[in-house]
Amino acid sequence: MIHATARLLFLLAACLSISAGCSGLGTSRWAMDNPAYAEKYDAPYTGDDVDKAERMLKQSVDARYVENQTGIYVGLAAADDPATAGAELGAFHYLTHSVEGRAGFKGLLGTGDSDVFGGIDTGLRLQAPSRLAPFVGVGAFFGGNGKGEPATDDHLDNDNDGRIDEYGEEDGGGHLFASLYPEAGAHFWLNGNTRLTASAQYHLTTTGRDHDFWFLGFSIGILRGK
Repeated sequence: MIHATARLLFLLAACLSISAGCSGLGTSRWAMDNPAYAEKYDAPYTGDDVDKAERMLKQSVDARYVENQTGIYVGLAAADDPATAGAELGAFHYLTHSVEGRAGFKGLLGTGDSDVFGGIDTGLRLQAPSRLAPFVGVGAFFGGNGKGEPATDDHLDNDNDGRIDEYGEEDGGGHLFASLYPEAGAHFWLNGNTRLTASAQYHLTTTGRDHDFWFLGFSIGILRGK
């Protein structure tokens, strides 16, 4: 099933990548700055015109060279209901040319809790091994903050300063927030090492279904090799 889905994604991406190439966004030797791609396609063209055309077509979309390579990424995302903004810095690794794992540090502002959270975001994606690479995936966010709940009326000295129920006193407890999400999106490789990514994630949150949200994001990633 996974191989069939990957093949379908590749065929779709190939068609879109070919269109991009025809419009001037791509060439048959677009990823020569990546050593793995260059090693595969650096030899001069041989054969008749048909063989040359087939090889040029293959080169214009082939991103299988990413297998076993690792990179870093930075991204931003937002949702409008509930109003939420996020920023993320992390790393990704291609387990195969079609399977990517990633993990990073993410900050969230807003959510259904109207609060600020920091934590770990991790995910797995199945994608086409092509220059324009649509993907589907799953992920999770686990975070929290050190901010306590208001405690100005509990008749306790929560902050141990000798005063009870003073203005702004908090109970000292942290607040946790987590979500699970499916996602869909696409990568586009500007060259052999740099990609742009657009994605949509639907976060199922620990604050309840009324606070679930669509998170739309953009990121840039850079391969650092094997």
